[in-house]
Amino acid sequence: MRQHTRTSVVVIAVLACAYSAPLTRAQAQTDAKAAAVIADVRKALGGDQKLAAMKTLSLRADYRRELTGGPGPGGGGMMFIMRGAGGGSAEASTQATGKMEIDVELPDKYLRCDIGASGFAMTRTDGFEGTRAFQEAVPNTPGMQIRIDNPADNPELAKMALRRSQQDLARLFLGLTGTTQPGFAATYAYGGQAESPDGKADILDVTGPEGFKVRLFVDAATHLPLMLTYMDAEPRVMTRTMNRGGGRGDAPAGGAPTTVQVTPEQRDELEKQMRAAQAEPPKMVEYRLFFADYRKIDGLSLPYQISRGTAAKTTEEWTVTSYKVNPTFKGDRFKVGR
Repeated sequence: MRQHTRTSVVVIAVLACAYSAPLTRAQAQTDAKAAAVIADVRKALGGDQKLAAMKTLSLRADYRRELTGGPGPGGGGMMFIMRGAGGGSAEASTQATGKMEIDVELPDKYLRCDIGASGFAMTRTDGFEGTRAFQEAVPNTPGMQIRIDNPADNPELAKMALRRSQQDLARLFLGLTGTTQPGFAATYAYGGQAESPDGKADILDVTGPEGFKVRLFVDAATHLPLMLTYMDAEPRVMTRTMNRGGGRGDAPAGGAPTTVQVTPEQRDELEKQMRAAQAEPPKMVEYRLFFADYRKIDGLSLPYQISRGTAAKTTEEWTVTSYKVNPTFKGDRFKVGR
């Protein structure tokens, strides 16, 4: 992945200092201090009046992602079935590129569409319409099939998918507006101030429904969100290669590859492997979400560089190509899965 902008590098240094700050100091602070920081953040982002007037929002971005980072913001399960020998270069790639589409209609509609162009290329759509979660995945790579957790098939999965998408949007909105979206009640506690040679950052501990917890870092000079950290399950991604016809690849000479054909016995075995993987407790890891390169659009300051990673490395970077504030969506935009 390419290097962070200078702001993101500064944030990493700030983060290291933040974790050395005594927790007792954070606990001693009052909610009034957190409210003051949030007021400064919202003023820097455009002001309460402008932010309150935003009822719909569209974001478009180009992304680069490490395949080991998983296909989404964390959690969930997915299985890829690839063609065998001679089946192309998807398996050899260590990075995926593509385009991201995010549409929001407040208070309760959210759609995130990930359109892959390389690596395990697929179009994956997640989100919610009211309390209905949806999730779809369509392969863009010839010869690939996808097994994905479908919330429409299982009420428990639907609940988990809704929680995951609502929390995904809440984290994004903290960087865009300084608070979570309407209907997602959160509390804010001041966590002290982190210092580094490059500057200072105010820390807010944000808690919300269904165990939502993040730590938000705000530039003390510009009052713009810099970064947030949170714990989440590491994505479960399984890949299996299938050959057709006695071990041969499935790409005919001079022609395009055909879809992998999975026998009933193979499908049963794959299902068994997926269930066994899901039975294991998920590994929890700390994620870091960075916001940088804020620019003015319709009176609001919005970040044009968004990246995500762990303590070890950055696994995903977005370069925002456009924002639209208060666009009008087609009536079926959030009807995915109906």
